[in-house]
Amino acid sequence: MSSYVSLIYDRIDFLEFKQNIIFLKQPQHSASIFYDLTLDDFLKIRDFTSSVEQKIDDGEKYTANDYEKGLFEIWAPIKSYPSSSTLVAKSLMSEDKFNSLFKYYN
Repeated sequence: MSSYVSLIYDRIDFLEFKQNIIFLKQPQHSASIFYDLTLDDFLKIRDFTSSVEQKIDDGEKYTANDYEKGLFEIWAPIKSYPSSSTLVAKSLMSEDKFNSLFKYYN
């Protein structure tokens, strides 16, 4: 696949991610922190989340706290948003992986 086509797919994923954040956030919360998220930061978050899903598939022990710490290392501004790790994971992960990672938070 050409780099141009990859860029288009990445941008579409980025827009879908931002749309999911708006739909999934708590009604009383403002998602304005995500306006500052860049495409590069999103790609890092998406790749990180994908690697976490792979670890869950491989049966490795991975906790919601580990996921949250990883997100904070990638994009520090997300710390200021309540339940940010849950929201990001719900937007990017499959439902079964999300439930596995956040089973004690559901």
